[in-house]
Amino acid sequence: MSGQLVYETTDPDFADRVVSAMRAHHIPCYRVGSGYRDREYHFPGLPTESQVCIYIEHDHDVAAANRVLIEHGAIVEKPLRWWRVAGMIVVVAAAILLSVALMMLMRESS
Repeated sequence: MSGQLVYETTDPDFADRVVSAMRAHHIPCYRVGSGYRDREYHFPGLPTESQVCIYIEHDHDVAAANRVLIEHGAIVEKPLRWWRVAGMIVVVAAAILLSVALMMLMRESS
């Protein structure tokens, strides 16, 4: 079996609903994995959840598969914008500079 991964979830019931809906839309697909049902096999220190991966068989079905996923409530990750990354870098840099300045002031006053 080969295909393109279109979604990962820990909810096997959601995966089953989506796969059924995709097949109803004539999108050849399948799922792999057990999801959160395998928690009974959990060992201390190891992750308690595994993924259910949903694959489509044909690349040209990506757009249709995404529509089905979204219709069924799939979480859509928004891409991180460059200005948000730059803003986070500025905030971290400012915090570092402020802490260094405060440490220097405290040394001078003692």
